[in-house]
Amino acid sequence: MSHDCSIVEDLLPLYHKHSLQNDTLLFIEQHIASCESCQRLASTQPSPSQNKPLKRTLTFFHLVFIVLSFMFALNSSLLGNNLLFIVSYAIFGCLTYLFYKNSWIVFAISFTPVFFWAIIDNLNNSLYISHSNLSEIGALLIGASFIAILHTIFALLGSAIAIILRKLFN
Repeated sequence: MSHDCSIVEDLLPLYHKHSLQNDTLLFIEQHIASCESCQRLASTQPSPSQNKPLKRTLTFFHLVFIVLSFMFALNSSLLGNNLLFIVSYAIFGCLTYLFYKNSWIVFAISFTPVFFWAIIDNLNNSLYISHSNLSEIGALLIGASFIAILHTIFALLGSAIAIILRKLFN
């Protein structure tokens, strides 16, 4: 096994994921074309579809962020300290974006728990549900959506700040 073979072996996972620069890609393809052992190694390496992308793996830190989002949903209220509420959700949105690098995840994490919290919190509220008819359930869903959208707007503002910060520092 030559020195080039060990380099190619180390780079094969990135080669299969198409994550190499053109010069490195050309080097690997030329070497594989001339080396039988690296050809066998390249053909036995799992394809990118067999590898789980890092973003799809559930880690401890993902669970921490999800739990934090539920805590924000349960402990924050627009009727309380408005400035603290806005700042905390903006910081939460900023950190979530920096962690996941995806605004849709920020949206889902900030909207979903608040939406369900608002529904559960108002199920016993006679303003929404007194006879359990369709119009009252619709009002409950609209109210829960409105509260969740307000929370999400502040989280997405934090996400926008994170996007700007990433562009400034890259």
